[in-house]
Amino acid sequence: MPVNAIPFRMPAPVEIPAHLVSMLRHLPPDQALRRAMELLLQIEAGEILIFEKVDAKGRLQLAEVVCPDPEEAGRVREALAGEECYGQALAPAGLAGRALEAGNPLLVMGQLGQGEESPLTPRLGQLLAGRGGGNVGFVYVLPIGGGGQTPLGALTLVRGAGAGPLNHEQPGLTEGMRQVLADILSG
Repeated sequence: MPVNAIPFRMPAPVEIPAHLVSMLRHLPPDQALRRAMELLLQIEAGEILIFEKVDAKGRLQLAEVVCPDPEEAGRVREALAGEECYGQALAPAGLAGRALEAGNPLLVMGQLGQGEESPLTPRLGQLLAGRGGGNVGFVYVLPIGGGGQTPLGALTLVRGAGAGPLNHEQPGLTEGMRQVLADILSG
């Protein structure tokens, strides 16, 4: 199956425990974002978490990468930093721009063949499928803001094919955290 980006609906949010929400609200927004991503990593919502923010001029910027291994996070950040979508207006700005413009989460999955067109940005596709192509796993692109709201950014959860899709409780917890982050980042 070729790589496809499929719009989908997140389930009802699971309420994030009050002590975690309070802790996040007392941090500066960039630190709250990173800590929230670390919490999502702890529930195995993704193996790589990426946050792309919308700057004051409406351009997409790579803001944060979190992985279980900090060295891997640095390698992922370095690999993605040169994507052409960064510094561009949202409309052409890769999956995050698409999700923010539509105001809908996207699920990206499938097999990426060498030289094939895909909705993935080139460096992300290579990072996930390798130079020769392969299965990209499950990539969830979750807009924060977007739609009728001011777009703030997009949280991308990357899960390898072996990890499978999000399990029963992970989508609701992720949606709860996405709503908490939207409130913190808009504030």
